[in-house]
Order: sequence, then structure tokens, then C-alpha cells
Amino acid sequence: MKSFYSVLALILLSVSWAFAQTGSATGSSSTTSPNRQQELYDQYHGITKKPSTVTPVKAPAPASTANRVDQQRSTNKPTTKQASQQPSVTATPAQPTETANRPQRVVASSGTSGTRIGIRAGVTYPVFTETQPGFDPAIGFVGGLTFNFGAGHVSFQPEVNYTRYSTKVTDFGTYTQAVDGLEVPLFLKLSTGTYAGNRFFLNVGPYATYAMSASTNGKKESLDGKPGRFGFGAGAGLGAAIKAGPGHVTLEVRGLYPLGNVDNGFSTDSKEIFGQGTLGYIFPLGSR
Repeated sequence: MKSFYSVLALILLSVSWAFAQTGSATGSSSTTSPNRQQELYDQYHGITKKPSTVTPVKAPAPASTANRVDQQRSTNKPTTKQASQQPSVTATPAQPTETANRPQRVVASSGTSGTRIGIRAGVTYPVFTETQPGFDPAIGFVGGLTFNFGAGHVSFQPEVNYTRYSTKVTDFGTYTQAVDGLEVPLFLKLSTGTYAGNRFFLNVGPYATYAMSASTNGKKESLDGKPGRFGFGAGAGLGAAIKAGPGHVTLEVRGLYPLGNVDNGFSTDSKEIFGQGTLGYIFPLGSR
């Protein structure tokens, strides 16, 4: 019985000494874990235990949001082989087309050309402002070239015409007198509408004339040395231009009033107006 108490006292002494050693080692903890107590007891009684072969598995730390995003990107990232198989798309800025860079060349149609040329032909008929005994008007003819410069409502129209003005003489017999001449009007043309359709116009301006020859009943007479061969005057005409093909058919009624000649000077005493009725055609030359 005494031996039992001796062993018990020895065990208590060992336990107390172990608690003292544990307290000094930790410095702050007043208790010893059960595992440590078991180890002290086994050391005191000489009990040897095999070390556990089970290695504790630590739970993986929760991944942060940034790590999850990186993992997702790495998962979605195509492999090198996939990337090589995918067609590469290179973003290039839109290049302006050659047509957009090329300056636009505006070519006016021939219908609005600023230069036009035409022909005109018709009849002449003198109109007496006062009765002249023994003289009656007769029909003559006119024909020539017409030029027009300008594509708007106002243009310049010079002409070169060959004319014959005739008069029937009833004094001391009946016969016809005629004077052939070269006539050059320099008209200002005022037009309505556009060249794409029909137009009305007014021609007004001066003209010059040169008497080339005279005739009686068709028999020519020379005017060499005769005064008053170079004359001048003013004229006006009303007409219409009817669209036909690339140009226009022109219809015009015109009157020319003589204002004198080079030899006798300026005069407004003429009792005669030279009338003309013509049909013509005028068309554009090239582009404006």
C-alpha cells in the first residue's frame, strides 16, 4: 500500500514539474494542451508511439476576385495552335477612294455652250414710211452666217449677211431696181428660257453695210466711184428659237433703219425701213 502511494506521489511530482516547464516555455499560457500532457506521460513511462503517416491536408485558401478573373482569362485564352488557326483581323483606317480624292471635273453640256454658230436665210421687203410716187416695194432675199457668244439671257450676236433689196419703179415704164450688199449687224441678244427648251429673243443694235452692186431688171451695174456705198444704221428683231436636235430652229422678223453713210454723214431723213423675214438654225460649238 505504501508503494502505491509512493508511485502516485512520484507521478504527481512529475506532472507538476511538467506543468512548470510548459508554463515557463510559453510565458503566457497557464494551461497545457492534452497532446502535450500525453507526450509527457509517455516519456515518463517509456511508451514509444509510431509517428502518424497521415499528413494533414490544408484547405485551399479562397481565391480572391482578381485571381478568379485571371484564372478565367487563362482558361478562355486560346492555345497557340488555335490562335494560329484563327484569321487575324487588322483594323485599318478607311482609305478614301480614288474617285473621292479626284477633283470633280464639271463639263458643261453642249446645250449650254457659250459659243454658237448658225445660218439664216429669208426674204427682204422694204417698207416706206411715206408714200413715194413711182416706187413700190418688191421682194428680195438675204442669207448669211450668225454667231452667238454667251450662254445666259444676254449674249452678243454678230452676223455677216448677203442682202438684196428690190424696188419696183413705175415712172416712165415699169422695171425693178435692186442693190446687192454686204451687211454686218452687231446685235445684243436678250433671250428668255433656257437652251434646253424653246426660247424667245429680241435682237437690237447697230449694223454696217457696203453696197457691192446694183441691177436693173437683173442686169448688174457697177457702183465704182458712186458716193454713199458705206452706210450704217440701227436694227431690231423679234423671234423664237425652237429646240430641234442639238440646236434651235430660229424664226425672226427684223427691221433695219438707215442712219446715213460715210460720205454724207449721219441723217435721220430716211423714208425707208429694210424689213427681213428669216428662217435659220443655230447650234453650239464644243463645250463651255
